Amino acid sequence: MAEVFRAESAGLEGFKKTVAIKRVLPHLSEKKQFIGMFLDEARLSAHLSHSNCVQVFDIGVGDNTYFIVMEFVDGADLKAIIDQSRRGGQPFPLELAALICLRICEGLSYAHEATDGRGQTLGIVHRDMSPPNVLITRHGEVKIVDFGLAKANSQLEKSEPGIIKGKFSYLSPEAALGQPIDARTDIFAVGIILWEMLAGRRLFLGDSDLDTVRQVQAARIPSIRDFHPHATPELDRVLAKALARDPVHRYQTARELGRDLNTLLFHAGHPVSSFDIAALVEPIVRGREDSKRREKADKRSIIGSLIEEALFEFTSLQGGESGDRSSAELGAAPLNIGSFDGPQDWGGQLGLGPASAPAAGSSPVSFELGNLAALEDDTHSGRSRSPSAAPPSAVVMASPPSAHLPSVPPSLAPPPKSGGKGGLIAFFLVLVLIGGVVGAYFAGVLPPSITGLLKR
Repeated sequence: MAEVFRAESAGLEGFKKTVAIKRVLPHLSEKKQFIGMFLDEARLSAHLSHSNCVQVFDIGVGDNTYFIVMEFVDGADLKAIIDQSRRGGQPFPLELAALICLRICEGLSYAHEATDGRGQTLGIVHRDMSPPNVLITRHGEVKIVDFGLAKANSQLEKSEPGIIKGKFSYLSPEAALGQPIDARTDIFAVGIILWEMLAGRRLFLGDSDLDTVRQVQAARIPSIRDFHPHATPELDRVLAKALARDPVHRYQTARELGRDLNTLLFHAGHPVSSFDIAALVEPIVRGREDSKRREKADKRSIIGSLIEEALFEFTSLQGGESGDRSSAELGAAPLNIGSFDGPQDWGGQLGLGPASAPAAGSSPVSFELGNLAALEDDTHSGRSRSPSAAPPSAVVMASPPSAHLPSVPPSLAPPPKSGGKGGLIAFFLVLVLIGGVVGAYFAGVLPPSITGLLKR
């Protein structure tokens, strides 16, 4: 009917306090009867300030629903401790069970005897005493929580006659029969809790809710000595009185039951304290923390796997792109004359057809690097060579000057890289070379053969 959050209350000058917020579920916020019960719990709990009762700090409304700000209990509930003992296969320590119930009786006695500002008894009855509503801190403190079904003389939401409230397995016979109840119904519930801790099994649990209620109404209680190896006749007597079917034969107050439990502990001869109760809580808290760490590790591993898969796909894509890019760059590599085996057959190696033999009576053609004769006009073909047709590193010349130069198709020349450093350097080198040739021409220092070619 409600949900609980762990929160942090902030105040002035960095003041912080961990609290618990109990909020009504949204779909129940419109039910006036339930809201009345919720407000009753907050109002009653605000009167309680005891070490064995969970304290309420504030009540508010937000997002169209009510909430209670209450004490945060760092530990485990009694149900988890009982279940842990059952799984271990060891009987619950008799002294510890009696001490826990003694602390419960101290909290109930305070609530049952609580008064208002005018000194009048509030008449609080919890009506839902059960292991889940007993919280134990990791320091061994026992605290009663959840007065949501509590009945008080001045409660806002009046109970309807004949309505059974509370968990069926922890009802008193008079509550199961729909009769009026008082503080003795909480005492019966404490007796059930003590019996179940020592027996390691449920006292009233049928195949259906109706069967469970009928078992409670009959209130047939087996002897605890049949289930616990260290149970004493005195313990059996205390349980029989706490679980008496008739409220008249039962303990009349929680204070009386608490005193008998204290006497039982005194005669047991085994000293116990809150430190021993804390030892019961520690394995549960540690197991819960380990479970949270495993969940976080699992989430991290899942996220890590997703990241690795994404990186793998990205790397594969980049690898394909890099391969295409390298092949494209290889196709745009500049022409290197030195890579040809035979300079006289370079046209054939370029795929321009078979090399032609030199004409009869003519001298063989030879090539060398670094001459500007390739810039002259091809008089035989009538085509003018552009200085950009070949970079300076690929400029060739013929010797003797009258030999024919095979032309390099422009498609095989490497394209200039606009904006690149290599293109700028080549451009400035060509300008420097042309300037040097022009200066040498006017100075008359060029050989006659080169001067004749330039005059043409």
